[in-house]
Amino acid sequence: MFYDQEEEGIIKKFESYKNNAIRNYKITLTKFLNTREQELLEFVIGKHDDVFLYFSFDSIDLEYKRAVISPFEIEPDFKIKYLKLKYNQKFVKIDHRHLLGNIMGLQIERNMIGDILISREGNVYIISSEEMSEFLIDNLRIYDHQAVELLECSELVGDFTPNYDVKKYFFNSLRLDLVISNLYNISRTVSQELIMSGNVKINQRKELNPVKNLIEGDLVSIKGHGRMKVISIGGLSKSGKTMVELANII
Repeated sequence: MFYDQEEEGIIKKFESYKNNAIRNYKITLTKFLNTREQELLEFVIGKHDDVFLYFSFDSIDLEYKRAVISPFEIEPDFKIKYLKLKYNQKFVKIDHRHLLGNIMGLQIERNMIGDILISREGNVYIISSEEMSEFLIDNLRIYDHQAVELLECSELVGDFTPNYDVKKYFFNSLRLDLVISNLYNISRTVSQELIMSGNVKINQRKELNPVKNLIEGDLVSIKGHGRMKVISIGGLSKSGKTMVELANII
């Protein structure tokens, strides 16, 4: 099955968007969807002739996107704002996870903002829903005990090429439990417990099978440990092990 039992609520919500377009001729703008939710929405909408599906940032590789579901072809307005963080780079180093924690500390829902982008030059942007942007501007004033300020802007400026810490590993297999165990220096038993207890996701989908084989491009999230991405899978070593490049994403 394409979706799990725990995802049935999301499927029903997306089906209501589709039905509203077909039966009520209604246009729906979603909140920000992660990559898994985007897949589920595309699955529900399918290739229905009477429903048009649009995603924001089609030309940019971002994790979070808003979607518009419409009964006819339109130029969609995703109601998105770019907010640039003004801060003193001499005294403050912005960390993605820490900044997201500050935002969540304002008691807003994760799906009200999109990606947080940090350029190699130190430019920091929060992609926000239009309805949340003013609240963020008014309330995000402190980061790491330093004063900061959010300013609305019209474009994203900088080099946002991912700056991963990529390392090469050699594995007998690409089993999920084995890769997690090696990357985070934990026992195979602990990695298996993490997986079977529902604390591991592959591409935003919960994975309960410890022997699931990873493939190139997989993004793995491990609760309490962070995220990793399979950058590339190479050839075999002299001992027959597979070379894999993994990025530990902070």
